[in-house]
Amino acid sequence: MGIYLCVSGLVLVFKGQTLTQLLKDFFDHPAVVYLTGIILIFLSSIYLLQYNIWEGTRETIVTIFVWLVGIKGLMYIFFPEMLNKWTERKFRGPLVVYGIVAIIIGLYLFFLK
Repeated sequence: MGIYLCVSGLVLVFKGQTLTQLLKDFFDHPAVVYLTGIILIFLSSIYLLQYNIWEGTRETIVTIFVWLVGIKGLMYIFFPEMLNKWTERKFRGPLVVYGIVAIIIGLYLFFLK
């Protein structure tokens, strides 16, 4: 999860302006959106079956992120229009700030012991 957030943050910092067009193209293809939802649900389910930790430890943060990924997968399948609108609103703001926050959280999660 830490690597994913670091890479996503770097993309937002360095390629944030091109990301808006990529997301527009992404949401214009319903089959790709559906397949993405299925993949996110599948991957989050695999993780949660083995590491669903709710003990108040640092691993709980990872569990929360994985649950959010699963919920996002469900949204891709059942509410793609709503997710598209949220994404458009999110990318009106300062993308560099979102990217830096993602990198910081990603590095924290990456170095969990």
